[in-house]
Amino acid sequence: MNKKTMLTLALAALMAASLTACTGGQPSSSSAAPSASEPASVSDSQSETPEAEPTFVVVEEALSPEEYGIAFQKDNETVHNAVMFTLNEMIADGTAAEISETWFGEDKLLAPVEVPEAKLPEGKTQLIIGLDDSFPPMGFRDENNEIVGFDIDLAREVAARLGVELVCQPIDWATKELELENGNIDCIWNGLTITQERKDQLLMSAPYIANSQRIITMSDSGIASLDDIAGKIVAVQTGSSAEEAIVKAPKYDEIKELVQYPDYVTALQDLQTGRIDAICIDEVVAFYYIDQYNKQ
Repeated sequence: MNKKTMLTLALAALMAASLTACTGGQPSSSSAAPSASEPASVSDSQSETPEAEPTFVVVEEALSPEEYGIAFQKDNETVHNAVMFTLNEMIADGTAAEISETWFGEDKLLAPVEVPEAKLPEGKTQLIIGLDDSFPPMGFRDENNEIVGFDIDLAREVAARLGVELVCQPIDWATKELELENGNIDCIWNGLTITQERKDQLLMSAPYIANSQRIITMSDSGIASLDDIAGKIVAVQTGSSAEEAIVKAPKYDEIKELVQYPDYVTALQDLQTGRIDAICIDEVVAFYYIDQYNKQ
């Protein structure tokens, strides 16, 4: 079994495990979704040595720098302060750095911003975090269908120190703000980019990790710079900051089609099979997939 087949199976397994948290699972766009290309047949007489399989690559230029934060209900300062004070303690005592090194090989935590010490409301026994459970390495399902990830490990330790149970609640990322406003979850903690719109609508924490939006493609796509997306089919996740970032690309007006996906797992699988040409995606996710691919 070659690398491409193995990664396809891994992506398919992760996608299947995530279907309960995703609506649909099919891409949407202003026109019909691209259809898979027919595989080309190459006779033995054309080449004795098989061509190297295309691999995932990330365009060197970043679209926009970002920072991740945790979102709470606008008026819920008590839960915000309890969570962030505890996370700050973890950064100070090195626990957060150990978690970061497990997932990234380095300490990626930003310097904490001081918040008042606080405890969760009396009688509260759970910390319910809303997440997209197909967003590795921040939060996703492993081969045992368990939700794992960098943010999950941080949240689990925070919950333990606060003396409550951590509940990981998969949500539709396109309606995440509504889930929070309706009180179905205590916070959104899953690689959430801080934007002015979200700061106006929600109670956003100080940033705890840096990120950027990047273009991931296949090595045979002909895309080597941001300008090369002209004439290509580009994908984004619905409700993500990538939707805002892609419009800043210099050749955005010249792309062939912008396709929206409910999750990155499906988009990455379609990228590998040639249904789309590129994805605007969080840097941490892009490099995680490349690392996993190279380990196959």
